[in-house]
Amino acid sequence: MTAFLWGAYPYLCVALFLLVPVIRMVYRPFGFTTRASGLFNRDVLGAASLLLHWGLFLLFAGHVAGFIGGLMGAGGAIAFFFWSGLIGGVLTLAGSIVALVRRHVVPEAKAMSQWDDYVVHWFLIAILGLGLYQVVIHKIFGVSYTASAWAASIARLAPQPELMASATLISQLHVFLALTFFAIFPFTKLVHLWTYPVNYFVRPYQSMRTDRFVRQRRWEFVLLSDKSWMVYGLLAVVLFFGFGSLLLGRTASSETDATTVTASEKLGGYPLYVSQCARCH
Repeated sequence: MTAFLWGAYPYLCVALFLLVPVIRMVYRPFGFTTRASGLFNRDVLGAASLLLHWGLFLLFAGHVAGFIGGLMGAGGAIAFFFWSGLIGGVLTLAGSIVALVRRHVVPEAKAMSQWDDYVVHWFLIAILGLGLYQVVIHKIFGVSYTASAWAASIARLAPQPELMASATLISQLHVFLALTFFAIFPFTKLVHLWTYPVNYFVRPYQSMRTDRFVRQRRWEFVLLSDKSWMVYGLLAVVLFFGFGSLLLGRTASSETDATTVTASEKLGGYPLYVSQCARCH
C-alpha cells in the first residue's frame, strides 16, 4: 500500500491534472468557465473571492519556497514557507468557508450550484485544516525536508515512497488529499485557471462580430487563443518541477547524507526526528 500511495498514485494524479484540461479543451471548450454567480449577494462573494485568491497565491509561493528550501536545506526558505503557509492558509480557509456557506444560504446561488462547487470547498477546507493544525498545534516544520525530497524523487521518475512513509499520519493525509485534489481539479470549474486573461492584449479592442481566434477548432501555438496559453502553462508546470528537481540535487545516500547534516543544523527535537530519522526507525 505504501508503494502505491507514494510511488504510483502521484503519477495517476499528475496525469489527470495535465491531460484532462487538454481533452476538455478539444471536446468541451465552452466548459472553461467559473459559472459566475456574482449577481447574487455580490458583497459577500467579493470578500470570499479576495480571501481565496490572495490566500492561494501565498500558499503557492510558500510551497514553492518550501520545496526548494527542503531540497537545499535552507532554513530561511522553510521559515518563509511557514509564515506564508500560515497566513495564506488562514485567508484561504476563511474565504472557502464563507463561499461554501453562501452557496447554502443564498437561494439563487444554491439553485445554480453544481457538485463541483461544493466538492472544491470541502477539499480545500480539509486540506487547509490539516495543514494549519500541524503548523499551529504540532509545530512540525521538519517534514518539509522529507516531503520535498519525496516530491523531487517523483519528478525524477525515481520515486522513494519510504520518505513519505516516515511522515506523521496528519502529514500523509494532508499530502494525499492534496494529490487527490489535483486529480479532480481539471474536472471542476477550477480548470478556468488555464484560460489566462492575456487574450485581452492580443485581440482587437472591440470584437463583436468575430470569434476567429477564441472559438477556432484548430490548435495554434502563437498565443492567439486559450488553447496555446493552456498548453504553454501546462508545459511550464512540468518543466519547473522536472528541471527544478534535477538542478537542486538528489537526496543524499545513507553514507554521505549531506541533507541530514544541513537539516540537523536547522532543526531539533521531534521535527528533526520526523524529517531525517523516522524513515529508518
